[in-house]
This record gives sequence, structure tokens and C-alpha cells, in this order.
Amino acid sequence: MESMKRRLRFDGLWYPSDKNELDKLVLFNPVKDNNSVYGVVPHAGLCYAGKLIKLFFSTLSPKINKMILLTPSHYYSLENNIVGSGNFSSFETSYTDIEGFTLPLFHQGYEQVTNAEHAVEMILPYIAQRENIKLCCAHINRFTDVNIATDYAKKILSNIDDNTAILASSDFTHYGTNFSYTPYGNIISDEVVNKVTTYDKDIAKGLLNGDGQSTYIKTVKDHATICGIAPMLIVSEMARLKNMKGKILGQSNSLISPSLDKNFVSYISMCWREN
Repeated sequence: MESMKRRLRFDGLWYPSDKNELDKLVLFNPVKDNNSVYGVVPHAGLCYAGKLIKLFFSTLSPKINKMILLTPSHYYSLENNIVGSGNFSSFETSYTDIEGFTLPLFHQGYEQVTNAEHAVEMILPYIAQRENIKLCCAHINRFTDVNIATDYAKKILSNIDDNTAILASSDFTHYGTNFSYTPYGNIISDEVVNKVTTYDKDIAKGLLNGDGQSTYIKTVKDHATICGIAPMLIVSEMARLKNMKGKILGQSNSLISPSLDKNFVSYISMCWREN
């Protein structure tokens, strides 16, 4: 199949099409301690997720010239245990096009998933700020065997160099009746928000501390509504295999006020750094 260009779908909807307004959400300055190579960022509209995405990209190592973005699929059903990708020559952004590349180890033919996926597009303007990073997107919704995720982690590591970043796209707990998930009660309160915050932080710590497999199994048993747990498991396993140290960069949620909102989504940004 010939490669194609991924076009914008969500500009003016999930983020401003006005350049000045978009700049306020997207532009970032690197921090002094910018040696992150693996990460997790949310994929909500940039008014919610922008600050947490910036936290990761401001710490991204300057040596990075390729990035693999692993996302769930919100619009297409995906086979269990299959990481699917497409063949893209470039990705359009509101700034400059990003050059694409492929990894043959992923199952090919998933162009429609990448084209439709907002979890891809929310990250693109941040990648574009560096201008020298090539991008490969791949998608996975669910592992029925955590060892398959570890196998993917090993295969990816054997097919990339030290200048390649790995980024998982994931929003954390989706709470409320709209999501059919109310283990702490149907009414949103400060207590409920605190319990969700604590739960998600514990999940993040498990992924960061090299306990990705058991953490993933816990989320399945808990029926957790974390929509990118499978991509996060792959990144967590890669970091474990490379003995990387990780940390939480920031945590937030979509709430305006517990007294006003009946549903909310939790977000966390994380990174792993080389020793």
C-alpha cells in the first residue's frame, strides 16, 4: 500500500484553529533536566490536556529524532493482542508537517484507525515544535495476555535506536454515570475525586516502578475505565527492560467543580529517563 498523509480532523473542535490561541496551549520551553525518552500523556481536548502534554515535551531529550506514539482506538474495534499501524509519509499539523516512518514489526493496514484517532492529533502540534522528529503511530486496545505486551516491548527495543522516544497516549479514570463507572458513589464530591486521584496515582506508580504486568491485571479486575492502559503497559515494560527510572510529571482532571459536574475524566503525565 502506498503511504499517505494524515490530514487534520479536529482543529477548531478539540483545540483552537486560531494560531494565537493555539500557541498559548502548545508552545513550550525545554527545562534544564530534559532527558526524558519514554512517556505517557493524556489525549483530551487541549484545554484539558495541554498543560500535561507540555510537561512531557519540555523534558524530552534533545537527542530524540524519532517517536513511536502508541494510542488506543476510540472509533474502531481492534483485535485483542494486536498492535496495528499504518503507512504514512507525513502528518499534517497546524504548524509544520511531521515526517512519518513505519516499523514492520507492527501489523500493517490500520491507516483508517490513525486517520480517525483524536489521540494522535492531540499530540501532533507538540511534536511539530521540534521539527526534526519523525513519527510512527500504532494502536492497541486490549491485551488478554500481559506476556504478549512484554514480547512487543522486546521487539520494539530490538528495532529502534537510542534516539527514538516511546510515548503512550492515555486518559486515566472516566468517572460517572455516563461512563457506567461509579464505584465510589453516583454523586461527584471532593471525597470521590480524591479517591479517583489516589487510585490513578497508584496505577501510575505501578507502571513507573516496573510492576506493569500486575498493574494491568489489577485494572482489568477492577473494571477500570483507563482507556490507554494497553499502550501504557508496553511503554512500562520497555522502561523496565532498560532499567529506566520514571516519575509522575503532573496530574489533573476535567472538573470545573464537583458541585457542577456529574462526570469527569482524570489525567496523568509521566516520563522515564535513562540513568
